Amino acid sequence: MLLSGPLLWLLLLCLAWLPSGLWSCLQCDKTFKDNLAKLQTEVVEKKIHDTRLKERAKVLLKGLEGSFFRHYATTQFSGFAAKRKVDDLMKVGRQETEGLLQTPLADQALLEELVTFRREMTMKLKEILKQHQMKACDSNDCAWLQYKVFNCIKCRDATVTCLTLSQCFIDSQERVSLRFGHPLQEPKIAGNGVAIVLCMGGVLFVVIIGVIITYWRNRLFIYV
Repeated sequence: MLLSGPLLWLLLLCLAWLPSGLWSCLQCDKTFKDNLAKLQTEVVEKKIHDTRLKERAKVLLKGLEGSFFRHYATTQFSGFAAKRKVDDLMKVGRQETEGLLQTPLADQALLEELVTFRREMTMKLKEILKQHQMKACDSNDCAWLQYKVFNCIKCRDATVTCLTLSQCFIDSQERVSLRFGHPLQEPKIAGNGVAIVLCMGGVLFVVIIGVIITYWRNRLFIYV
């Protein structure tokens, strides 16, 4: 049965308020996403000849075009940033991707350039998200904020408000790896340190015992 009247309007209103799930501050810019798609088809496809390198580059770009920045903005921070800062970041994103479309680099050098691009854009996104979060989490200052904010989840302007306690401490979650491929294993610094200390303690103990034995042997020789 087709919906009509108040039920239809209620459904449309609910859909309008649902999070996109596909957007973040950078992906809200259509030009930025279009440039990422062109990088896959017009640059990576033609300039990277090694099959493995080409696949890695495509996966990296698809991640940037898809959920990478959204995941970072919402799992590391609240997903809100100053509107002016977001506009500036989108402008930088367009310029950087347009520059990559004209790059003379190829193969491994091109892949490394793409990895650097992802890291730099993520750091720029982190900066504006963190700036707003620090202000909006300050109970003394957040009520006086006057600038416009941008909702990086729903891709639209929003009214600046104080962030909740859960939003303020979301940055304590696990960090997003900015390296390509499998996450690196963290060095077991604590375990290695304990092992070294125990070994040194054992060596010191043996040395002390040896000195004591030598001392008492020498004392015995005096009285023999």
